[in-house]
Formats: sequence, structure tokens, C-alpha cells
Amino acid sequence: MEKYSRSLFSPGHGHAAGSDRCPRGAAWTLAPLLIVLGCAEAAAAEAEDVVELDKITVYSAEDEVSTETTDLPQEVLEEKKAQTMDTASMFKDVPGVDTYTAGGVSSLPVIHGMADDRVKVLVNGMNITSACSNHMNPALSYVAPSSVGKASIMAGITPVSQGGDSIGGTISVDPAAPAFAKAGEMAYTGKLGGMFRSNSDTFGNNFSGSVASDDFVFDYGGQWAKGNNYMAGNGGPTVTPSRYLSTNMNLRASTKLNNGFFSADVTGQYIPYQGFPNQRMDVAENDGLLGGFSYENGFDWGKLDARVYYHSTWHLMDNLPERGGTMPMKADGSDLGYRVRAHVPVDDIHTVRVGSEYFQQGLQDWWPGKPMFMPQDFLSINNGQRDRLGTFAEWEANWSKEWLTQIGVRNDMVWMNTGRVQGYDDSATYTFWANSFNAASHSRVDHNFDATAVTAFTPDENSRYELGLSRKQRSPNLYERYAWWGTNSMITWFGDGNGYLGNLNLNPEAAYTASFTANWHDDKQQVWTITATPYYTRVNDYIYGQQVTQQANGFHGMQFVNLSHADMYGGDFSARYAFLPESSAGSFAVKAVAAYVRGVGNDGEFSMGCPYIGTSLARSCNNAQQYWPTHGFKNATSVNLYHMMPLHATLSLEHAIPVGEAGIDSAISVDLVDSKTAVAKSYAEPTTPGYVLLNFRSSYQREHLRVDVGAENLLNKLYYHPLGGVDIMESDKAKAVVRLPGIGRSVYVSLNVDF
Repeated sequence: MEKYSRSLFSPGHGHAAGSDRCPRGAAWTLAPLLIVLGCAEAAAAEAEDVVELDKITVYSAEDEVSTETTDLPQEVLEEKKAQTMDTASMFKDVPGVDTYTAGGVSSLPVIHGMADDRVKVLVNGMNITSACSNHMNPALSYVAPSSVGKASIMAGITPVSQGGDSIGGTISVDPAAPAFAKAGEMAYTGKLGGMFRSNSDTFGNNFSGSVASDDFVFDYGGQWAKGNNYMAGNGGPTVTPSRYLSTNMNLRASTKLNNGFFSADVTGQYIPYQGFPNQRMDVAENDGLLGGFSYENGFDWGKLDARVYYHSTWHLMDNLPERGGTMPMKADGSDLGYRVRAHVPVDDIHTVRVGSEYFQQGLQDWWPGKPMFMPQDFLSINNGQRDRLGTFAEWEANWSKEWLTQIGVRNDMVWMNTGRVQGYDDSATYTFWANSFNAASHSRVDHNFDATAVTAFTPDENSRYELGLSRKQRSPNLYERYAWWGTNSMITWFGDGNGYLGNLNLNPEAAYTASFTANWHDDKQQVWTITATPYYTRVNDYIYGQQVTQQANGFHGMQFVNLSHADMYGGDFSARYAFLPESSAGSFAVKAVAAYVRGVGNDGEFSMGCPYIGTSLARSCNNAQQYWPTHGFKNATSVNLYHMMPLHATLSLEHAIPVGEAGIDSAISVDLVDSKTAVAKSYAEPTTPGYVLLNFRSSYQREHLRVDVGAENLLNKLYYHPLGGVDIMESDKAKAVVRLPGIGRSVYVSLNVDF
């Protein structure tokens, strides 16, 4: 098959696995298991006959290693699958990447200080939005770790063909490519696994299988996971509620084309509960159905790939029993879109990529009323809609084996609107805000423009240098613009315990980034490597939570506003040295990963003054429970941005040794995290002390059997992650902001069998 060259900056192939609404419970996984186990002997015998379809577009030989784009190696993927049920946490060891603490399977990735909607997350080639005022169902929560075949992250400059409506990096997870059998043969493969984690008594199992001919493949996968409330270290408290139950299933059918494939996929999720200790609500149910069609084929002129998809979410928030009380909040969300890209090699040097992308988000968010006291439903987002149409063009040139350049431009039109709103009743508490909101025009249109320029220089076999510049824009999400009822504590996805008011006058953010990466290594990149990436980003019209009220319990009422600008700068560093690569005791290596980010915004304006003056609600201004100044708070000119990770590093000693026909791979690591003192006062962000954590892992691999064991926080240290947020239940008891403790010692074991 003819192959076309692409660079390290090119988008990945959207080998899709979609999503499908699951039957409630985990019993549905048993039927496929009985079928596959019945023919396990035949499957094992034929497993060696499976061949993977060649990818139509591959890295050229000189561009196989990228210092801007990180593809998690297969071995690392397998390690992460054994350690976690949360897909976002699989990236946390990549320099410059962290996670916001959230539910057990719903943490939010952070890249260079930017999180959530500022980061582009693609799941099987799909854009997925959070249909929740607390963002409890982020994109990566819809894909189980066991179903991830490829995981990529662009922490630096994201090409316009992968970006759009985001100003940070890009994360992409995809299933494995379809694996077709040899001509005239049938192949059957499968995988069965389970895991246990001591802290929170987490159990999980996973299954995947495929039936393949030379021109057709049917893939199936499923995962079930259940965890209890976790315990903090050193005799610390049990953190409630942090328990969860999650079930995922995915199906895909693929057929081979002349130089590619066509596939249809569907994935389903059912989460009957998931606790969020740093939110005021929990997930009482989340049902997701997502999937679509993927097309990828090569022609004489180049390659064409396309993806059409749909995602539907039914989401219910409420208090889990340990919180007490009930207050159901419902959301019905949908995502619909397509992406078409053409990759055209003009000659041996130049490649052009052009494409179009459309994305539509629909959201109905309402909170059911109760007879007598709440006679009508509270309409939080009523018929919210957010449409985006993007077009892009990229030109890439491999001028020589030393020089590569890529330039791209992109335009995204974003249309947003929502309907009329109402409160639980027609009292002044609700009508004051509802009438003002309903009288305003809700329709907004943003014209966003992105541009990127990247050059890579490879002077010899031991070094590579990359310089990237970009301008990217992001429009506000539906809640940032349309949250209407005062400073609402039911609207926050930051884990800070505050309440937020939207802003119809928000402008899109515009980020200007400069990033430089230097990589040095030995000739074969097997003994030593060093990578350093300094970066700087200025964001004009940065969307920030500005304090408008001060509550007696230490939390704040906030409004989303545009800062004139914000600056984020820092650096990533990684190094590895195999000091005994082939000793009789095995191979030994040391590894270091470190990162630092600093975020500062420019404000200096007065916050919104108390709007109740002259109304029947005027008593709410300057009262003892909620201090709301008549003329607003005077903010500092320079403000710290929220949830910026302090200096932190991980040092590891790695060891690998063959044992007969098997192999053992182990590592001892130390996490070093500096104290966090530069906090965002507007968010009432707590400081956190520095800490050191000791971890251990080991894996045993023999033919079709893999066993992983390990321990995290081996010394059972009581610590507070800088991005952990606040413990809401403990804060309510103390009537003050209380930090959320991290998880204590946790020993895990995982067993997986291929057949």
C-alpha cells in the first residue's frame, strides 16, 4: 500500500470507537464472556494469524520522534490501565500535565495551567461537552482505560487541523486500529482482566474481543468498576462522598477498503452514582450514548478521512445519602458533528491539508420543583445551543532532513443562544434575575481566528529543536454566558465551593503562545535523552471568576468576567539515563520529570455592585451572612490565576530483567511537590504544604499473561494536592474553607490474559 509522509505535528488517525446507552448493571458483560471462553482454545491458536491494517499516513523516518507530541508507549498504556479507572489520570506523568481532582472516573486534565474547555479533548475523533453545571461528565469520563488503544497529547503548539475553539493543548484517545485476518482465514482474539485497589476497595474487570476475516472485523469491549469512599493518609479521614460505580461497553464493525477502512461504532455508559467530595452535589445517574461512522482511504492524490458522530447524555445530580437531603437537578445534552480532512502531498517536499468541521451542542438543564413550596421547575439552561463551523488549511514542508516547517490558519464561527428562564416560583428572589435575563438578547456570534507556525531543526543524530508560535481563540461555554440566577453555588466546575453568575457580555479568549523545545539524545535514543520546553502564553480577555460577594463561611459569590489579559509561563523538563542497560542483573535506568507554571492576571476593576439596592431584596446587601458591597469590591491590579500547579517533579529508578520466557519491569518513584502559596484570593483558594510521596510498581509479562502490582503513597503520607480543591462536607461542618486531602496508601494488583 502506498504511504504518504506526514510530520510529527500532523493529526492522528481517527480510528473510532463510539458510545452506546448501556443496560443498567454489569451483568450484560457475562454473555459475551461465555461465548468467547467456549472457543478460547481455538482463539489462542489463531491469534498469531492476526495482522494489523497498515496506516495510510505514517511518520517519515526522520520524524518518528516528536518533542511536541507525546504518544504514550504501549507499555506505559498497559501500566496505566492497571493503576487507574480514570482515563484522564493516564496522562498525569507527562511533563506539564496535571489533573483537577473530581469524581473517581471524572478528573479534568490540565495542560500548562489550562484546564477543562481550554483544552481540546478528542474521544475517538469526537468533540464531547459536559452536560452538567458542575462538569461532572467530562469527555474522558466516557471512555474506559481498558478500551484505549492509542493516547496522544500535544502540550505545546496544537496544529489547526487538531485544534479549534480551544487555547491550550490537545488530548486525543482512540481505540486500536482494526486488525484484519490473513486472506481466506478467520481470526478470533480476546482479552480478559481484573484489578483490585486496597484504598477504597476498588474492584474492576474488563473484557475485549474481536472476530476478523480478511475484509471485516467486529470488536467488542466492556469495563465495570466499583470503588468505595477513599481514606486519606496517616490516619486521616475517610473522604465522603468519593465512591462510584461505572459501566462502559463499546462495539465496532469495520470493513476494509482498497487503501483504508470504513467503520461504525457505538459506546454506552451507565453510572448509577459517583461522589464528588469537592462539589456540593453528586452524580445520581449518568447515561451516555455516543458513536458514529469513520472513513479513511488513500487515493492517487493523497488521503481522505472523515468522521460523523452523535453523543447523547442523560444526567442527574443529587445528594448521595451521606450528604443528607435531596435536590434533583437534571440535564439532557447532545453533541452532533462531523470532520472531513484531506491530506495532499504536492511533491516530495510539500504537503497540504485542508478540512472542515461542524459541531453542535444542545443542552436542557432544569431542576424539578416540588409540590406546594416549589410549584414550577427551575430552568437553568433552557434550550441552550452552541454551534460551531470551522475550516482550516495547513502547509507543511520537509525542506531537508534537517528542516521542517508547518503553517496553518483556521476560522471558527460560533453561534450561541438560549431560551427564557424561570425560578422555582414567581417570588422576587427569582423574578428579579429571571426578568432581567429574559429581557436581554441571548443570541451571540463569535468570529474566531487561529494561526500557527512551527519549525523543527534536526542538525544531527543527537539533537532536535522546535519553535512554535500560535494565536488561538475560545468562545465561552453555555454556563459562562447564560448562568443567570445570582451567584449560584450549584454552578461551578472548579472544586472550589463557590457560586457563579454568568455574563452575557463575555468576549472570546485570545491566546498568543511561544513554545521552544530542545531534545538531546544518543544516536539510537536508547541510552540517554534530555528534553526541555520553556513556554509563554498571553491570553487577552481571559475568563476569570471575579469575587462579588463574601460569605460568612469563607466562600465567595463570583461572576465570570474578562480580564484585560493574563500571562502564563513556565517550563517542562524530562530526562532518562540507562546507566546499566545490559548488566547480568538486568537493565537499570534513572528518570526525572519536572514542571512549573505561573499564572498572573490583570484586573484592577470594581466587581459588580449589589444589584438589589432600591428593591425588596435590598436587605441582602451588606448583611451578616452575605456581604455584597453596594459599589462592588475593588480588585487588585495583579491577581493570581486559579489552580496553577507549583514546582513539582518525579524521580524514578527503573529496572527490567528477563526471567526465562517472561519479563519483569519495575520502578520505584518519588513525587516531590512544592508548597503552594501563590493562590487566587478571588476563588478563596487554600494554600497547600509541600510533600513527598513514595511509589512502587512492577509488572510480569509472559506470553498471553500479564500481572501488575504496585503501591501508591507507600508511606501513607497525609497530603493535600494543590489542585484538589476543598472538602465541601468538612467545610460545612467547620463553617470555613477546608482543603481536600489526597488518597492514602493504596496497594493494587491487576491480572490480564490474552487469548
